[in-house]
Amino acid sequence: MAPARGNQNAAVHGLHSEARIRPLARAHRRRVLRQFGLRASELSPIGKAYVDQVVRLKAKIDLIDAYIGEHGLIRPDGSPQPALALYGMLENSLRLAITRLENHLHDRAGTPGDALAKHLDEHYSGS
Repeated sequence: MAPARGNQNAAVHGLHSEARIRPLARAHRRRVLRQFGLRASELSPIGKAYVDQVVRLKAKIDLIDAYIGEHGLIRPDGSPQPALALYGMLENSLRLAITRLENHLHDRAGTPGDALAKHLDEHYSGS
């Protein structure tokens, strides 16, 4: 008999459990926005999607780390934990997602000189 849907006792590592991912992602979202000096309202829809991707990937990596910390890298039969097969892929995906987010934020913000030039044009141009 299969465990009931939503039964946390049946969860192994939690990588596929929204109930386990969502609270971790929420905490990571606050930290990421703080590190970038942003508020969620300042992000474009694409920026929000990039942030969401970053924090969900980080939450999944945290779930694997916690599972490995509790159960060890190697199973009793001598084989590696199956979750390890996803670990490298998730880490690489996180690295790429962070790069996309940084590039998006940089492209939207421009350079400090761009903001100064815009201000000077708006307030001090002869036209």
